[in-house]
Amino acid sequence: MIWLDVNITLPDNTTINCGEIVTREPDKKGIIPGAFQYTREYLEHPKAFPLDPVTLPLRQEEFTVQRPEGIHAVFEDALPDNWGRKILIQKAGLPRSEQRPPNLLGVLGANGLGALSFAPKGQITHINQPADIVSLPDLLEAALRYDAGLPVNEKQLKLLFVHGSSPGGARPKTLVQREPGYLCLAKFPKHDDSFCVERIEAGCLEMARLSGLDVPDFEIREVGGRNILLIKRFDISEHGGRYHMISMQTLLQAEGYYQLGYKDLFEILRKYSFQPSVDIPMLFRQMTFNAAIGNTDDHLKNFCILHKEPGFCLSPAYDVLPDLYERREHVLSFPMGSGQLPPNRLTLQQIGKKLKIPRTEGIIDDVLSAVSKWKEIFQQYRVPEFDIQRLEWGIQRRLSALEKPADIPEK
Repeated sequence: MIWLDVNITLPDNTTINCGEIVTREPDKKGIIPGAFQYTREYLEHPKAFPLDPVTLPLRQEEFTVQRPEGIHAVFEDALPDNWGRKILIQKAGLPRSEQRPPNLLGVLGANGLGALSFAPKGQITHINQPADIVSLPDLLEAALRYDAGLPVNEKQLKLLFVHGSSPGGARPKTLVQREPGYLCLAKFPKHDDSFCVERIEAGCLEMARLSGLDVPDFEIREVGGRNILLIKRFDISEHGGRYHMISMQTLLQAEGYYQLGYKDLFEILRKYSFQPSVDIPMLFRQMTFNAAIGNTDDHLKNFCILHKEPGFCLSPAYDVLPDLYERREHVLSFPMGSGQLPPNRLTLQQIGKKLKIPRTEGIIDDVLSAVSKWKEIFQQYRVPEFDIQRLEWGIQRRLSALEKPADIPEK
């Protein structure tokens, strides 16, 4: 049996013990019985809010769960994906039988993204200090070697254990501090990349900003002929506290291979956002942008809501890339029966009308105007010409679908 204390750091940088997780051993089918219960201290706190408004309402009761993971999905949101989990497992020396989310949360402790931290019952977790910018060359070298399966020395392994085991996603990344109080996610190249992914993502973030989307500050750093993308963390408040994060996958209770789409995301925002009149049009703008650049990897983990002082709201856009490997179909389906293939301008107009989006035409034009400059922006961010040539057909095809139809001359 595993007992974990769950703490939450609020935006004002105060930390409260908000609950307790208990999990048993998995059954013969691999299902782990688990439960979560809020503490009385948290329930009585004036700033308390539900950690998951769908499955964990703010009530004094035991919330049970029967999943292979053994924990409610909102706690799994705190864990990294493949890259970070692999490092967590090696850091703790976990055998295969113990490489389960409850054990990983105990190893993660207070070093994950978002506002939650975890500790084995009665223990205090240690918070790792973020790496300094001067450590980037060493971190990059360690990450590249580790990703390629090459030997890493003790110093490199320690760097990864301390700074590389908490960020989410499948690609190599670490947490760094650009300057005091300015915390970033550093995204590294993979050893076998066939595209200059970091510069392409920087260009896409710039296009997203020009399209009117809320995006975090970012910059490219070149280290030893390699590129690192630094993105300012949006889960950190101005007081050094944290904003609680919940993925759309958690809110929609989606497991494994799912058949969900943007329509489901709009419904979540309509139900839980404190500012739906802002967030729903912003999500429509992001959906349009994803259609325009070909961000087909638009899965539910790439959208989340944050809890700020007034309530839940849509997070800034993140993980935006064109269709590098010609998936062509989007993970999320588009509303009104348009499926996984990108909608054209008419379909987007119809979607906007049904959702009662103000300035639907203006939003489409904003995105079209920004993404039409994609070559110029990619060149500004020094994306290799060969990468630009490979992406041209896909992006231009999508832009053509968003253009206004030519006026029909009168007879």
